[in-house]
Amino acid sequence: MPKLTIDGKSIEVEKGTTLLAAAQQLGVYIPRYCYHPKLSISGNCRMCMVEVEKAPKLLTACSTEAAEGMIVSTTSDKVKAARRDVLEFLLINHPLDCPICDQAGECGLQDYYMDYSLAPSRFRMADKVRREKRRPVGPHLVLDKERCILCTRCVRFCSEVTKTSELEVMERADHSYIGLKEGKALDNGYSLNIADICPVGAFTSRDFRFKSRVWFLKKVPTVCLGCATGCLIEAHHNENIIYRLVPRPNPDTNTWLCDHGRLTYKSVQAGDRLSKGVIKNGLIDLEPALREVASRIDEARTSVAILGSPWLSIEDNAALARLAKDGVKTGSYCFDFNSEQGIKDGILINKDSAPNTSGVKAVGAAHGGIKLAELSRRITAGEIKLVLTEARAAGLIKQALKSAGTRLIVFAANRGEIPPDTYATLPYASYFETPGTFINYQGLRRRTEPPVKAPEGVKPLWAVVNKLAAYSGDSLRLESAEDALEGIELK
Repeated sequence: MPKLTIDGKSIEVEKGTTLLAAAQQLGVYIPRYCYHPKLSISGNCRMCMVEVEKAPKLLTACSTEAAEGMIVSTTSDKVKAARRDVLEFLLINHPLDCPICDQAGECGLQDYYMDYSLAPSRFRMADKVRREKRRPVGPHLVLDKERCILCTRCVRFCSEVTKTSELEVMERADHSYIGLKEGKALDNGYSLNIADICPVGAFTSRDFRFKSRVWFLKKVPTVCLGCATGCLIEAHHNENIIYRLVPRPNPDTNTWLCDHGRLTYKSVQAGDRLSKGVIKNGLIDLEPALREVASRIDEARTSVAILGSPWLSIEDNAALARLAKDGVKTGSYCFDFNSEQGIKDGILINKDSAPNTSGVKAVGAAHGGIKLAELSRRITAGEIKLVLTEARAAGLIKQALKSAGTRLIVFAANRGEIPPDTYATLPYASYFETPGTFINYQGLRRRTEPPVKAPEGVKPLWAVVNKLAAYSGDSLRLESAEDALEGIELK
């Protein structure tokens, strides 16, 4: 294990550790553009150059391995001069787009210029190289070639992570630019990660573009519920509006985030968002809707079935189990879901599109219930007159419902989720608006945190279930989501 000194501090590191990584272990920050911890080392931006005693020239910290006895300086006059020169070189042809650039506020050029340069430009504007601007390069990205500093992070991402290789460096010298290969488009399912890793705003998100300045955004750590992978994410929001989702890198699940997962927040602000109940396709205030549903449940009490949902949190599934056992007192309830799980694309996207198949098993273990096949059999046989479930879970028994003509009552956050021929729909708060517990396909417990508030009057599903039971003359005594978890063992 080589021992070396960086800025007067000694450290012993594993063989093969780069100077940049060794400095990070000491808490010494070395600026960089092309380096990314999950991509191959390029060493082309030259921003991370450091001075090593007895070396004939400055070395790139990202590609130079630590060696025994090295004495490294990251703040010498030579290093400072090199950084100023690199920044001047990168800024020579960079457009003055800061007032309209989405990267403003989190831009590597802005930050490093203030920290390491502050030098006035010596370049005549008449000699500036001009390139193509605002070119759509796929469903989610816009490319501005004038802003590009050729760090090649985007090229390496497409080559090494998605292995689709849509991008490449074209031409030579100061004519070089990043471009799409002929016949290609950036639609690989992970393209928005390129907007994240681009340090200067050459690639920007078509979804986020011109929506908000980043310094206005507040950040809440939460979980992506787009599939069973359960990626950790941050929701960036302001004034009760979510503007974007970005990955929260961690060693357990994800460095990146798929495009589908990034856009799941849109359902919260969609035009078909439900804030009232729906009875036979007509909107109705929540309280009358609850009374109507309670009346239909009372009417069919001996033949009511309740189906949990792998799209709901453990707390909300537990509330449904309590409603079945303690409220309706039916034996026809089901929390039995099985789906093939595992990463299907080699990166993040799971074979199971439901986020909580594993979590619902804990509810079934605590409360019992029948198998999904048995529930379908009872519906088909005409033993069930009414089914209460979450809208997407209704799709799991679609054929049985269709053949039997059973009355269907669902919980839904958006009108587009409601299955055809649904008798009644009750709205509930999404998991961007209320906390919830989920267990991903690896068995890791995940907790959603709400960045925004639900529409007025819309409550978490467990609270809607509690009120529904009260309208039927039963009391589940659910004062909080934690009350519903009583008796459920979570590892």
